[in-house]
Amino acid sequence: MEEKIVKIVAGKLRHYEGKPIKQEELESIRAAVYSATKTNKSASFSNVKKWIKAARSHMKKQEAEAKKSSKTAAKPSKHAKGAKHTAHHAPAAHVREQEIPVVSKKVEDSVNLIKDDVIPIPPMQLQEVSMAKPQVVFDKVYLQSIKYDIAGIRQTMERVSRQLDKLEKELESHGEDE
Repeated sequence: MEEKIVKIVAGKLRHYEGKPIKQEELESIRAAVYSATKTNKSASFSNVKKWIKAARSHMKKQEAEAKKSSKTAAKPSKHAKGAKHTAHHAPAAHVREQEIPVVSKKVEDSVNLIKDDVIPIPPMQLQEVSMAKPQVVFDKVYLQSIKYDIAGIRQTMERVSRQLDKLEKELESHGEDE
């Protein structure tokens, strides 16, 4: 199951927390998934219930991870036995956020230069190069295979045209009978 759908459904479940899930809620969850993904427009409610089940298990896993990380953060280290620990629990928002990777100063400066578009390029460096036109060589076998393909397409088109004419006559005859 797509993680994006699970996250959307989990958000809706947090919104409906404490309320029983009825037909209207199922419809709004399906509509929210459709508006975000542009798929599953007319998904069956059994599928929506499966999404809800997956979203609930996903939410339970997140809560378990949050509890586990808050317990490890709340334990005092061996070196600070006598010191008081002021923060007992880490905020849940910090637990869910991913850590920002450390980037070297050189890379950061390079990216900032590109963003600011400060890199001066002297006009002498830019030079237009004319490309040689490729020589096209047609092989007789290649041309003959294209000829056969075109002939096959024409035959198919004629057959379809005959079938359409036959259907049209049949429809007209049925129209006169009524």
